[in-house]
Amino acid sequence: MKGQRKKAAKGQKIDAPQVEDTVLDAKVLPWKPDPAVEEAEQKAAQDKIQAEIQQNRIIAFFSADAKVEVTPEEIVKMDSRSLKDLKRTRANELRRAAVEAEDPQVTREEREAFLQRLADGKVTARDENNFLLLVCDKPKDATLDFGRMFEQIATDPRQMQILAVAAGYNLSNWKQVDKSALPKILTEVQEDGDDYRTPVGFLRLRRHFLEGIRPRAKEQVYKSYVCSMNELEATLYGVRLEYFRQFELLRHEARKLMPIVETKSAQPVEVQLDALTSERSAELMGRAVIEGDPWRGGGLERQLSTHALTLAKLVPLFTLRVDGVEVCLSDIFQLPAGRAAVMAYIPVGDMVRVRTYYRANTQGFWRYLPDYTRRADGKIDFYCIGYGEESVTVPMEVQAALAQIEAMRGVKVLPSTMDAEFLAAGTAYAYDTRQDYQMQWSYGRMRGDYYQEVSAEPVNHDFDIHGSSQKKAPYTLSIDYNRSPDFEARAMQFEIEVADVGRVIVDGFKSYDGQYNWLFCRDGKGRAWVGQVEAISPMTTMGIRRDWIALGDFMTPLYEHTSQAGIYGDRNDTKGARQCMWSNYLSNVPLIQEYLRRVSK
Repeated sequence: MKGQRKKAAKGQKIDAPQVEDTVLDAKVLPWKPDPAVEEAEQKAAQDKIQAEIQQNRIIAFFSADAKVEVTPEEIVKMDSRSLKDLKRTRANELRRAAVEAEDPQVTREEREAFLQRLADGKVTARDENNFLLLVCDKPKDATLDFGRMFEQIATDPRQMQILAVAAGYNLSNWKQVDKSALPKILTEVQEDGDDYRTPVGFLRLRRHFLEGIRPRAKEQVYKSYVCSMNELEATLYGVRLEYFRQFELLRHEARKLMPIVETKSAQPVEVQLDALTSERSAELMGRAVIEGDPWRGGGLERQLSTHALTLAKLVPLFTLRVDGVEVCLSDIFQLPAGRAAVMAYIPVGDMVRVRTYYRANTQGFWRYLPDYTRRADGKIDFYCIGYGEESVTVPMEVQAALAQIEAMRGVKVLPSTMDAEFLAAGTAYAYDTRQDYQMQWSYGRMRGDYYQEVSAEPVNHDFDIHGSSQKKAPYTLSIDYNRSPDFEARAMQFEIEVADVGRVIVDGFKSYDGQYNWLFCRDGKGRAWVGQVEAISPMTTMGIRRDWIALGDFMTPLYEHTSQAGIYGDRNDTKGARQCMWSNYLSNVPLIQEYLRRVSK
């Protein structure tokens, strides 16, 4: 303090104040909690508790018979019929108590026994329907009567049409449907035997209705009907719908206990990749057409030409067919920042369209490059992803073919005199800044075949991926049976290189309905994740599919960006700005657990 410091004699050394050299690890400091993280943790904890309570009610309900107790004295005094009636009465009392209990307790043994009964088919859809009939028969808003329910439904003509179909109306009189249809479908079995009193029976109507209109409706119209179907179902069934979803999760968990049947189709097949003759390659180059903006890197403005590609020896060398469309590929070449690219040649009529695919480092899969934004020096600032990453990811067969090419020929490093970024970017359109890109997007002025040929929205409009900014709890992630992967029919297997992970095995499976390709990834440590889900649809002139599917948190990578990892990231296992999602998230996703169980056999 001022006035208290003593002067040192001339030449006398003044000792420095003693300061602790050790700096505490940042992890042990008392950081102020992040309110957003706390809120997400509380919401996840509440959802988990609610799900556990509902599942326990289901298990306790179906375990009632095993809990019935009858004393020896009662057995002696009754005949067999009276004893059977007594056991039935007491079992029903236990079932009623299970449904009404605020926090039913279920032992691990009871849960395992119930799951085994599900796996063995001893708990049927009829049993599930009877259970749901005992659950609260009112919508979530307990004060909502049939009149108010109808008023809510009547605001949406699509919901009215669906309601009319359920109530037995037809094309000529569907507009006559009124509130009397609600008690009819929610309290009675229909004359034709259909039972819409619970979501169990409504599921059949849902599938029949959506499958019927899909071929005849435009994409946006179909999306609207799916949203209306979801809203109608929530209004009709309320808490019953919640229990129905928990039942589905239990059934999914029970699938682990089902016996695995080995089939011949379980053996993966290699994609048919053929080498092109020099004559065929030259013929393709002679018809090649390149559309893209000039390159401005290095202070020069250059337009990509087939001559530049020929000098770089990036002519078509290999060919494969995907659903009848030929895709020809060059050697793979190195880009800055560890990326790789390949030139794709797609014959279209008399022309051959030249496209660029690049590999995303963090995921290891190949994408089509529709456009990019420039840095101040003209080079690539951002690789744009169109309507979303899933919409520019190349098909499974092309992914496997590129893995074959890399295994055979490696990744080519171009001479320093050739600008690899120029060659890759020359087939794409450019925007000077991200702001310019966003402005053109908002005005609908995007250029290129991609925005003409690829669907602007995902095909799975009924899948809730935008409901929350926080990740869903892993154990709640589920998908309907038809779209889920058939692990008994592995269609393909290949290896890729993923940054921060290394070599990764990729297993491809068809969905049960044959409409989707699932690509699962697993590393040398036995960690797994869903790398890609492809909607099988017509091929475009970019060599990618027209339609695409978005599965939200299903697509969580092994290492997720910290801003998206939420409460599930492993702060003890990070790669730069990314956190490992295995321990706290991916390892708890039922579908991934089943995948690992299948491939380990």
